[in-house]
Amino acid sequence: MDKEEFTSGFIVEGFPEEAQGFTGLEEVYVSASGYARLFRCRRYSRLHILKALKPEYVDNPFYEQALRKEFDMGYGLEHPHICRTLGWETVPGVGHCVVLEYIDGVTLREFMESGRLTGGLTRKFVGELCDALGYLHGKQVLHRDLKPENILITHNGLNVKLIDFGLSDSDDYDVLKLPAGTRHYLAPEVLKPGQTVDGRADIYSLGVVVGEMAEQTHDKRLAALSRKCTRRNPQERYPSALKVAQALRRKSFVSFKWAAFLVLSLLVTYVAWRATTANAPEVSLPVYGNRSLPVEQWRDSIP
Repeated sequence: MDKEEFTSGFIVEGFPEEAQGFTGLEEVYVSASGYARLFRCRRYSRLHILKALKPEYVDNPFYEQALRKEFDMGYGLEHPHICRTLGWETVPGVGHCVVLEYIDGVTLREFMESGRLTGGLTRKFVGELCDALGYLHGKQVLHRDLKPENILITHNGLNVKLIDFGLSDSDDYDVLKLPAGTRHYLAPEVLKPGQTVDGRADIYSLGVVVGEMAEQTHDKRLAALSRKCTRRNPQERYPSALKVAQALRRKSFVSFKWAAFLVLSLLVTYVAWRATTANAPEVSLPVYGNRSLPVEQWRDSIP
């Protein structure tokens, strides 16, 4: 075979230009009250999600700016429990789009409604949400719309993926700073004019989500954690997602400590009993020839 004919099996040169675009565009979601719609599509045989404006909002400067802001903030985030933002493109017939990682999973709401939620999974999900929120807040980003519909659970591994940064905010933005969120999950201070809003607003929303999971799994410890997260006064809540995670582990540790104490108590009792029986006097039976007599016969043989 000539050197020019040799190939590794990967096609690089001469790759069709049209294959670099998106194919199989399929609309999968349209926001009922918001400005966005989602498409599932393929590129290089991989699935992606495109987030674009609904037709009536295309070319509207306010909503175009909102979509661009979502891209700018999402593109700087890289965390295993946050949906990745991959790019910004213009798609014919759709307009400007945020290119997102495709996640094969269901929302936490759907997962709970399926009856698959357990106490162990609840703790796992809360821990992963705390990791994601701690990372976000470390980047000075507030999610501002944390709810079960914006939390995906992957089919493979049952891992949390936080999605939808359409209402998020950051310190380095001075535009689109309006009260935002879903009312049931919204911290009270968000709606107060002039009130400073920080990461504890997300902690409040997290607490509402935790409370819903605790109610379904009848977990009293998580219910107590939820109540502290959702105090009306932000100063009375956990100050950070890290503190929530520490409280979550501490609750588990308390249960483990009591179990360990019980096992240790049983072990001490057993050792004491063994020591008592070991010190008991031995009873020697007479031996006649090469055999021992049963106790009854030995007693009968005594003059």
